Amino acid sequence: MDEAHLWAMIEEQGERQRLVTPGEAQAAVVLLRREGIDAADELATRIARRLSTQE
Repeated sequence: MDEAHLWAMIEEQGERQRLVTPGEAQAAVVLLRREGIDAADELATRIARRLSTQE
């Protein structure tokens, strides 16, 4: 899967569903930021932003 496809998936609008626990989401943020891919970093930023609003 190329980065353009990843961006398309991130930008796709749809109904939000809670799929992971807050702890799982925090771990995903850490792992995504280690990837060094712009799309992964953007996704990590979005997840982290949502986590901070839930606290």
